[in-house]
Amino acid sequence: MTVYRFILPVVALVIVYIVVLMLSSYTPRIELFKQPVVLKPSSPQDNAGQCNVSLSPEYTHPVIALASIPGSGNTWTRHLIQQATGVYTGSIFGSGILIKSGFKGEGENFTLGTTLTVKTHYGPVKFPFKAAILLLRDPYKAMLAEFNRRKAGKTGLASHSDFLHSDWRDCVQVKHWEQHTTSWLKVTTSLLVVKYSDIKENTIAEVERIVNFLGYELTDERRKCLEDDINSVFKRTGHEALPDDPYTPDMHKEIDKSIAVVNKMLRDKGHTELQREI
Repeated sequence: MTVYRFILPVVALVIVYIVVLMLSSYTPRIELFKQPVVLKPSSPQDNAGQCNVSLSPEYTHPVIALASIPGSGNTWTRHLIQQATGVYTGSIFGSGILIKSGFKGEGENFTLGTTLTVKTHYGPVKFPFKAAILLLRDPYKAMLAEFNRRKAGKTGLASHSDFLHSDWRDCVQVKHWEQHTTSWLKVTTSLLVVKYSDIKENTIAEVERIVNFLGYELTDERRKCLEDDINSVFKRTGHEALPDDPYTPDMHKEIDKSIAVVNKMLRDKGHTELQREI
């Protein structure tokens, strides 16, 4: 018994010592995403210090949706917002590919207000957003872009033969586009409607409109960051290897009908109509 009385306190002290060592060397995973990361501009100019992008302290920003259907340019728009403000955007999805590519807001709990806006492909009732940016794209182009992503990743292009299979028909879900768009247009909270075609044609002006909605001004320094890195690594370049027209007559009829429904609601809500992308 005397031996046990001596050994037990020693064993307890050793266990406590080991636990203290483990705790002192532990770094919580969430802190890895709180370190500022420099997204260097594509051009060789030495202004990386001005173009830092970082997370904000918790509860800095209201949870504002960046809502779209897949294929609408959401990731590219997020890149532009980050370059224009210096604050990461977030997402409800948490893509590992995007995290590895510099979108550190993907690793955040989007409800904590550390990111400036939050990517979502869901409708407005899914999560309690305080406001929203609705990113609209011509559904003909959006569905093509989404099909390219499914077949060849975020920057690749589907092959001509891919369009001959049932996968292409399954991707043409224009009713989902219509329902998603009209559900966001019906929200009574603050809503900014942005069209992908406008961002392409007038990038700086449209991004300035977005960041103003988010409560930021586009400073001269951040404007330079934006101009130096307009295209992110996820902006698809090149042309689709399309058949003459991948859409069947029935698809055209259904898509045009949905566009008419959305355009009527856009007019009724005081917005300009969605134009076809050429």
